[in-house]
Amino acid sequence: MRITLSIPDEVAERFRSAIPPRKRSSVVVHLIERELDQRDKILAAACIAANRDESLRKEIDEWQSFDDALEE
Repeated sequence: MRITLSIPDEVAERFRSAIPPRKRSSVVVHLIERELDQRDKILAAACIAANRDESLRKEIDEWQSFDDALEE
């Protein structure tokens, strides 16, 4: 898949100078994967913390009980 990105001129020039033409895509893929992995870890940690929050769990149970009443 091809994606078009806008990059500041200074960053683009540094990138072109530092990374050989045939390696650029793989470097960008690596950097994107690393960022996505970090974001996934942050999201997972937030979910774990939310699941451990007893007051939040009680509130969720209350809201879900409203759905149960509607189904009957």
